Amino acid sequence: MEYHLEIYRPGSCDSDGCIKTFTAATAFSPIRGGDLINTKTWEVEWPLLRVVNVEHLVSEISRGIDPAGRIIHRILLYTESVPDTVKTRCKSPENSQQSRP
Repeated sequence: MEYHLEIYRPGSCDSDGCIKTFTAATAFSPIRGGDLINTKTWEVEWPLLRVVNVEHLVSEISRGIDPAGRIIHRILLYTESVPDTVKTRCKSPENSQQSRP
């Protein structure tokens, strides 16, 4: 099994909106809506993102003559930009959901 973690720019769900992809041989830790993603080491314009939705895509791809093929689990993270402040980091996800209009 192969694991892909794909992070999409704020407000985008198109394939060209993917700003970062990570690939691993083991599963990533669970990520939920409301989690923060610090992007300071990436070359993107949003230093802090909040996950608004998580989508899982599991597919099987055959590899030539290998009938077993391989399974890929893709985790797609849709995001919104949030202020890179202490207040954002200290606010619980439940409170931020309630304060939205």
